[in-house]
Amino acid sequence: MLVRIARHGESEGNFAGSLQGSRVDTPLSTRGRGQAECLAARLAGEAIDAVWASTMIRARETAAIVAAPLGLGVSLDADLVEFDWGVWSGRPYDGAIEKEVSGVRRRWRAGEADLSPSGGESPARVAVRADRFLARLRASGARGPLVVAHGRFNRILMTRLLGRELGRMDEIRQRNGSLSVLEWDGSGPATPLLLDDVSHLPPDFQTVSVLSDGVK
Repeated sequence: MLVRIARHGESEGNFAGSLQGSRVDTPLSTRGRGQAECLAARLAGEAIDAVWASTMIRARETAAIVAAPLGLGVSLDADLVEFDWGVWSGRPYDGAIEKEVSGVRRRWRAGEADLSPSGGESPARVAVRADRFLARLRASGARGPLVVAHGRFNRILMTRLLGRELGRMDEIRQRNGSLSVLEWDGSGPATPLLLDDVSHLPPDFQTVSVLSDGVK
């Protein structure tokens, strides 16, 4: 199975520099729609036989734009929604919150995958959602699926696919409109063929998150 994983295009929340997570559901920005159209052009000739997307509007809009030239519908899956940042949701990513989030991320890298922001999710809890989705994907019989979801969720999903510890999730960058491709036999660790590729985006469509790792 060749699994393609895309991060949604830039959303209005991304553009505003806020920490969105699963509680802030904003549509694509003008540049985000352009990113999705570039991704659609890149994938138009690919052997994609199914498209799944998060139920959140920024992912749904991206998936619909990409699926249209393929003649495919989009299957929405609630397990693909973004990580819940709890009390930090919707806050501008300024110096104060950056310090707090960075501290939690350091602890995740140290192996504390059960640690969650106040009122939010832990990486370990999100990994349960990722595993449920992967079980459904495996059972679907799709040979060339495309999954459209979110920056932090995609990191956790690919960490599970690659058979790595969750503390390594920040090794996988996720820019808006990026494409990752992994070869997976449905049981063992997947083989990464492409990670966070944005070569299909012209320079004016490439976004740099206010966070160095694009956590939004």
